[in-house]
Amino acid sequence: MPRWDFGRSAWKLTVFVTLAAWAGCGPGGRETIEVKGVVTLDGQPVADASVMFSGPEGGSPVTTKTDASGNFTVRAVPGLNNVAVSKSETSGGAPAQEDGTMPADGGKVEVKSLIPPKYADFRNSGLTADVAKGMDTVRLELASP
Repeated sequence: MPRWDFGRSAWKLTVFVTLAAWAGCGPGGRETIEVKGVVTLDGQPVADASVMFSGPEGGSPVTTKTDASGNFTVRAVPGLNNVAVSKSETSGGAPAQEDGTMPADGGKVEVKSLIPPKYADFRNSGLTADVAKGMDTVRLELASP
């Protein structure tokens, strides 16, 4: 029986959400504005974190990744956006077989959040960005508990 590969599935979900958001923002779609920002945790840049913006009217969130310096760029709808940030690593489990299937005894996969999990939830993150033309760089300053 194939085993669910969290890392591969999470990447596919991120790509799908991003493509779905882009599909709705073409000509005749909602206006979007380029937003530049930086994510830090306890004053240190957070590389390879997922940053998600959810516009004021809901809809599909837009997602991007931070670079090695914690910087990101995303196109978001104008207005007050709720923001979520996540970064995790997986361990355990068995690698896929040569044919791409997962072994039946693949083992337990563990997912560990590398930043406080509250920041990954729009409702609890406490992070917002008022998206407008000419806005300053968004500084998402996260703190450990």
